[in-house]
Amino acid sequence: MMRPPQDIRDELELDASDTALHLIRVRERGGLNFGYYMSWTAGVEKPVNQKLLETTPRLTYFRDNGLEITHVTQTISACAASSECAHALSIPEGSPLLSLTRRSYSRVNEQEHLMDYLHVLYNPELFQYKMDLKLD
Repeated sequence: MMRPPQDIRDELELDASDTALHLIRVRERGGLNFGYYMSWTAGVEKPVNQKLLETTPRLTYFRDNGLEITHVTQTISACAASSECAHALSIPEGSPLLSLTRRSYSRVNEQEHLMDYLHVLYNPELFQYKMDLKLD
């Protein structure tokens, strides 16, 4: 649990003294790191056993702790790897990455509020983003 930086406090509509659950995770498949995940979540507490978040999907943990996500927006773009992300993904700094920002909302008192801000950086050599949309 940490005090988020100003831009995240603004996104989550938090006061300067409020804290949020901050997670940084590196996802791997077959021994290769393909994704660098950074998230800030309001409305949940830090798990008693932090190992729980190593085996439980974030949305499952949220739901199990009373946070129901009702709406999600996603923005996909490209960026260059920072030194921290490049180290985590074992790639050269400045390498091109696929950037995904996901904002997850929950209904509180009949209004939607942003509760989770997730920013993911993917190595495009190891990851593809695929969508299957069905239209009414």
